[in-house]
Amino acid sequence: MKKCILIICVIFILLGCSYSLTMNAFPHLRNIQVDAFENDTAEYRLAQDFQEYLLNAFQRDGRLRITTMEPDSFIEGSIQDFRNEIHSFDMSGNVSEYRVTILFSIKMTDLRMQRVMYENNRLMISENFTPNTENPNVHATEEDAINRIFERAFETVIRNTLAAW
Repeated sequence: MKKCILIICVIFILLGCSYSLTMNAFPHLRNIQVDAFENDTAEYRLAQDFQEYLLNAFQRDGRLRITTMEPDSFIEGSIQDFRNEIHSFDMSGNVSEYRVTILFSIKMTDLRMQRVMYENNRLMISENFTPNTENPNVHATEEDAINRIFERAFETVIRNTLAAW
């Protein structure tokens, strides 16, 4: 009898872990439409690159399928500002590190329930990069920093919507 109870407990623990790692907090949502983001910056293709990143990220995540017809949810927004500024100098006075900052406006809507799931009109994310570095743990290019910013923006949306309890 004790063995049977132990097995049942182990099964519930394993199912509980699986649930918390992969389940969608909004089970009625099956798909999403990723709208083209507006680009309010002078950086050509930045909004298009972010849209492509989101499409790939939602596919990798697997909780929502990408669709353009009859979506259950919708994500839209704009990139309002982009900055690449000097962040620090070395002992010789040469630039050693830059900081890229992107200001997003992002809104995700549950079209089934007709409610906004997430909205942030001032989501600002920064990442530093160090050119001419051989350290694999440090962003070496502006593109590396931008990709990490895109990743963090996606994680912020997911954390505040699909992963919300």
